[in-house]
Amino acid sequence: MLGSALELKWNRKDLESLRTVVERYVPKDKRRVAVQAGGCLGVFADYLSSRFGAVYTFEPDTVMFRKMVTNIADCLNVVPMQAALGNERRMIHTVCDLRNNDKTVLHEGMTRTEPGGHIPTLRIDDLGLPCCNLIYLDIEGDEYAALLGALTTLTDHKPVVVCEINRGIDYRGISREAIPVHLARFGYTQVEKLRSDYVFVCKEAKDV
Repeated sequence: MLGSALELKWNRKDLESLRTVVERYVPKDKRRVAVQAGGCLGVFADYLSSRFGAVYTFEPDTVMFRKMVTNIADCLNVVPMQAALGNERRMIHTVCDLRNNDKTVLHEGMTRTEPGGHIPTLRIDDLGLPCCNLIYLDIEGDEYAALLGALTTLTDHKPVVVCEINRGIDYRGISREAIPVHLARFGYTQVEKLRSDYVFVCKEAKDV
């Protein structure tokens, strides 16, 4: 796969969490559609393509997006989109740097969005999905905004939701409780924490 060895290492660590979620919480007969962001180098989309009928993956950064498209070229059921996910339709650009003074090692997947630029922000609801069984978000603090843009999808399809909740959301000035509180309005409860990934399942999930 194209991409730095360090980034691929982090991707493969996170992939273990994703595998666990799919096997534990998404029954085989319910694996029709998955939405995944950030797409990064395509490791997650590549895995999901072998488990779901259709996968929609989002990666706003131009360099990462081009590597991802090359890496998943054989995954014909994956729809890659160079766009960010959020609740406001606006144009953004990507930045890859550290937002703190600790000794965190910077790698190419630590890209965040900032206003201004030429890359669009879409809502998950804009996809108009006929069904959705999994939403997997690792987007450097924009997870809450992405879920605000998924009100219809959450209401109609009750997908399993996985969100990274860490310092990224702190930097956005959003409480870490915002995501579980928001999802609770749709009948979701947290069922597991895998590293920094929080797993939410709707207790009233529909038979879709």
